[in-house]
Amino acid sequence: MTANVKYFHANMAGAPVLSNAWGDLITLLDACLVTGFASRAVASLTSAAGVATATITAGHGYEVGQWIIAEGAAQAAYNGEVQLLSVTANTYTYAVAGTPTSPATLASGATAITAKVAPLD
Repeated sequence: MTANVKYFHANMAGAPVLSNAWGDLITLLDACLVTGFASRAVASLTSAAGVATATITAGHGYEVGQWIIAEGAAQAAYNGEVQLLSVTANTYTYAVAGTPTSPATLASGATAITAKVAPLD
């Protein structure tokens, strides 16, 4: 049996910060446990041989092995909670099932294809 290990650390890009302001602990716990954090707009999303490659023009700060939530693509294979296989300053890759249309297109009603750090749930 394998377990999907999610983790956070203070040096992650966009990680919530706990200060001494009223409500900060709730905000931090909400970001880490429920909603996720560090949402980024994906400039392009392609796939080849079962691997999706996302490009984020402004950079992302994600790490290999980290879990993110990808959403907003019309092709369901690109969306969901995924574990990153590789990263560069502006790209990351993850496994996709099947052979979704490449490049990905925007889902009806979505304003952008996005990615964010997955919450612990």
